[in-house]
Amino acid sequence: MAVHLYQTNAFIARLKSQHNELWTRMGQPKWQIHFGDDSFKNAMKYIRKKEFVSLNDAVLDKCYTVMRRVELTAAAIAVLIFIMTIIDILGEV
Repeated sequence: MAVHLYQTNAFIARLKSQHNELWTRMGQPKWQIHFGDDSFKNAMKYIRKKEFVSLNDAVLDKCYTVMRRVELTAAAIAVLIFIMTIIDILGEV
């Protein structure tokens, strides 16, 4: 989770420093838990849809790749834990 947060912050910081006009149009997103401001949520949608690809920015591509890898790893671990729990429960029956 920490890696994902770090990469998300790095992605947004790169937008701010190298693609400032886009970052401004997006509402100047920053990582935050705030329900009244949609800029972070919209930034995450932008990342998930890979709309940044047209910027041809290798740093953004790398951040996305790491974020995606972390997400897939977390999902795989969750599935593995679920399966192990089911096997354990069935073994006790």
